[in-house]
Amino acid sequence: MRRELKTELNQNGFALWRELTPTSSTMEVAANLGKVVRIEDLLPGSAISTVQSLRPRASSQVGRNQYSGHYGLGEFPLHSDLAHWGVPPRYFLLRCIEGARDVFTRVLPWTTILPSFDSLVLQRAVFAGRKRRMGGCSLVRAMSCQETGNIFRWDPVFLKPLNEPAKELARLMTDSKWAKTASEIPLCRPGDTLLIDNWRALHGRSPVPASSTGRVLERVYVSEIAL
Repeated sequence: MRRELKTELNQNGFALWRELTPTSSTMEVAANLGKVVRIEDLLPGSAISTVQSLRPRASSQVGRNQYSGHYGLGEFPLHSDLAHWGVPPRYFLLRCIEGARDVFTRVLPWTTILPSFDSLVLQRAVFAGRKRRMGGCSLVRAMSCQETGNIFRWDPVFLKPLNEPAKELARLMTDSKWAKTASEIPLCRPGDTLLIDNWRALHGRSPVPASSTGRVLERVYVSEIAL
């Protein structure tokens, strides 16, 4: 399984397993794959749990600090998770608890975007968090370098473009072709597990029909994968 994981992550920016040990908890699965980011320890007092339950909600039901507060049951645009952090978590796991066949997680690798936007310009694209959010960094770049690889990031809600390269990226990402180009992945059955490389791929969500508001996923951030 780990060899397949490495191949899929390198090629697509994500890896998918159907009905992966459905009797195991999401924490057990994440810990078996790598090093879990323990949010309770990292951000004490934030009321954010390490295993987060994701349910479709109308915008009136949640605050504006969540994507549902902006888009409700509509389409979630492609974005990086925790893009306002100085170093966003490298990976995150989405695990199906209650599935829906007509709701899709969209994943688009940055390699698809890069031919339309020079990497040198990406390095000069500077953003600020729209609010000083817990765990956030005051200024971030669309592309930055770490010892373990380049970090690419984009978020239309929580990042504010500060210079012309950042505004150019924001204009580029409004093109609807990106959502149409992304892989669409349904998480239908308990145990269906999707691992996304948050540095190398963007993700979003298709609209949620009224019949599928019972969809439940669990999310865990992972800093390293044991390959």
